[in-house]
Amino acid sequence: MSRRLPAEILENRVFTDRLQEIMRGFAGIYALYRHDELYYVGLTRNLLGRIRWHLRDRHKNKWDHFIIFKIQKVRYLKDVETLIHHLVEARGNRVKGKIPRDGDLNRVLREVLREHERAIRGIKHALR
Repeated sequence: MSRRLPAEILENRVFTDRLQEIMRGFAGIYALYRHDELYYVGLTRNLLGRIRWHLRDRHKNKWDHFIIFKIQKVRYLKDVETLIHHLVEARGNRVKGKIPRDGDLNRVLREVLREHERAIRGIKHALR
């Protein structure tokens, strides 16, 4: 994980060569900030390239600092990103990610509640 780094570092050849070396072969999660406010959270298999792309895409001039989190186990990337999106509000993100059906605990608890409501419905009716 890095600390907050200024966007300008991505345009400086001295730093980009070293950053490329450090990040080679790593996927990860990154966060873009505008001043002290979280602006965008994303995941990628190419950390440096993806963050640099955000200097030119629809996020251009909307952020000025970033943080990276290198992750070796690519299979967990989407789960970690979804978790982050459900914990914080990032203005630049359009999509929060989907929680797998078997991972939605609220859905499971609603099912338990419905089962118990059906079980006591008869008793409740008899007591009226």
